[in-house]
Amino acid sequence: MIDVIIVGEGQTEESFIRDVLTPHLADRHIFVQPRLIRTSKGGRGGALAGDRVLRYLRNTLRERSDSYVATFFDLYALGREFPGRAEAEAVTDPLARASAIETRFAKAVIRKAQCRPDRFLPHIQPYEFEALLFSDTDRLIEIEPAWKPNAEPLRAVRAGVISPEHIDDGAETHPSARLKKLLRPRFEKVLHGSAATARIGLDRIRQECKHFGSWLTRLEALPPL
Repeated sequence: MIDVIIVGEGQTEESFIRDVLTPHLADRHIFVQPRLIRTSKGGRGGALAGDRVLRYLRNTLRERSDSYVATFFDLYALGREFPGRAEAEAVTDPLARASAIETRFAKAVIRKAQCRPDRFLPHIQPYEFEALLFSDTDRLIEIEPAWKPNAEPLRAVRAGVISPEHIDDGAETHPSARLKKLLRPRFEKVLHGSAATARIGLDRIRQECKHFGSWLTRLEALPPL
């Protein structure tokens, strides 16, 4: 049995992990437990404070020595105090920036937890989870019939970038902002996120989103500890 705890930052990621990643990996005898990190004493989700993240992951890694721990955090709005974020600020390509942050982040977590390096698999999604939904916009609009008139603007967004993971991080133009602007009835992250990724399919998503695909491949290939 291979056990993996995947720590997300909000309900959208939690639903995606539970409803899409978990059954996919279960077929490979990899059993996933989604968790949400508390970002304050009163709630979960929102800004990721670096010290709180390190403490949470340290404690999670120390619960058991025979399980893996992974993260699913957004690059969008990631604070400069997050491990590796400030050092990677000059990196312009979002995939390269996410990779640079993951490298420093992993070192900080492993040092804090004093665990085997291979037990921690960080993932920082460029720029956010909703980028995955642009992997196939025609499939995306199938989940709400009223969205069909918006097919062309969505295709134009995808056509204008190298990959969905390159959609920019502007306050009004990051992936979820574009979806909320273009789709009526209004796009709701928690309601529509995992449903859309399930409709699009992980094969198409990993083909379009190389950074996400590399992380998923690592998860699929995990050996027993």
